[in-house]
Amino acid sequence: MSTDPSSASRKFDMRSTLSVLGKLAKDESRTPEDIAAIESAAEGLHFIHLNGKLDDFLDYLRDVEKAAERGTRIEASFGDMSEALKWLCEQMEPRFGARVEVAGKPYIVVRQRKEMWFLIPAPRIPSFEELTGES
Repeated sequence: MSTDPSSASRKFDMRSTLSVLGKLAKDESRTPEDIAAIESAAEGLHFIHLNGKLDDFLDYLRDVEKAAERGTRIEASFGDMSEALKWLCEQMEPRFGARVEVAGKPYIVVRQRKEMWFLIPAPRIPSFEELTGES
């Protein structure tokens, strides 16, 4: 995905994007893996929209590097879980996936059902080198 400001400034049109994904999936030269990936991308866009996160996605498209930094940044630190849960309850609308630190350990803000927010231990984020196999 381009981080060129001129391409990021174009308005994202979900309907036309889904239409293009549908046309790509029907292309006879596509492998079953290609079709599965295209269908997953379309379902992912539907999920983002249905969960009210389209604006977050658009922010991400505007500046991919800054969005990635926000995804790994610790938003708040707490001495113990009771402080963290108190903070979580006080949030009007916590950001899904926000990372917090409790007693020096990372946690992620998640939602099970509407209005039911909680913290889960955050997985370790692999380095770029680990992800790409580069040294």
